[in-house]
This record gives sequence, C-alpha cells and structure tokens, in this order.
Amino acid sequence: MKRITKILVMLISFLSITPLGLLAQNHPNDYLEIHNKARASVGVDVKMEWDKVLEIEAQDFLFEHKGDCLKAGPGAHFSVGQNNARKLGSLNFSGVDAVRTWVAQKKHYNYKTNSCVGGDCRAYKQVVWKTTTHVGCGRVICHNDAGILITCVYDPPGNIPAIHPY
Repeated sequence: MKRITKILVMLISFLSITPLGLLAQNHPNDYLEIHNKARASVGVDVKMEWDKVLEIEAQDFLFEHKGDCLKAGPGAHFSVGQNNARKLGSLNFSGVDAVRTWVAQKKHYNYKTNSCVGGDCRAYKQVVWKTTTHVGCGRVICHNDAGILITCVYDPPGNIPAIHPY
C-alpha cells in the first residue's frame, strides 16, 4: 500500500509541474525508445524494459537533490548504474533531451581501447551496456525553478572496468 501511495504522489507531483508539451517526451516509452535505438545502432539486440522500482529509486534521488540541483555538476555524481543530466536556467529539458545528451557522448568512446577520449563517455556506455535489461527514470524541477534534473537508474548496472559495453 505504501508503494502504491508513493507512486500516486509521484505521478500527481509530476503532472502538476510538467508543461503539457513536455509530457510526451517524459513518458517511459519515450525513454525506452531512445535507449533502444542507441543500443540497436551498435548491435545490442536486448531491448531495455521499464522498471517501476528503478523509477522510484530515480525519483527518490531527484527529490534528495531538488534543492541543490546537483550544482557541483552531474558528472561528479555518476555512479555505476545511474546517469544524471541537468539543465540550469530552463524548464524546457525533457527525458528525451537527457538521453540524447548521453548518447551524444558516443563521439568520445573509443571501442578499440574501451576508453573515453576527448570527453566523458560513461553515460553513453551505460545506455548501450549489453547486459543491462531494465531502466527507470525520473525528472524534477529544481528548487526556485533553477532548472531541470533528470536521472535514470539501470539494472543490472554497467560501466564495469575492463569490459566493453557491447
């Protein structure tokens, strides 16, 4: 019962603070579509599925950081199995925008050396990690409308050192 209540509160909160134009870009299917396109583009044929428990974990993380909006920068808060993105000074940043940002890191990934070259690529590697099967994401408007913070949590996690993502 507690979990159902938490999901309902999260849904009502999300709907009350999300501009209607962004709803279409923050639906679980939108997150899944862009993740799965990126995975298919590198030959990962295992499609990710949406996980409500991971969505709740992502939303819990976001509510913890709603006040600071990860001002130290999302890169400083990456952990295995979690991608973070933020856009300060704007309320027009969707889940699709966040995943596109992570997928754009592909240009920094060198498959031969399995390393990031000329920039960060850890979020990209997590998106395309071949053994990851489930994802759950959340989005929050930071305190005083300072910006948008988006987090996706992955299971099983990727970014295991010395292992190629695909």
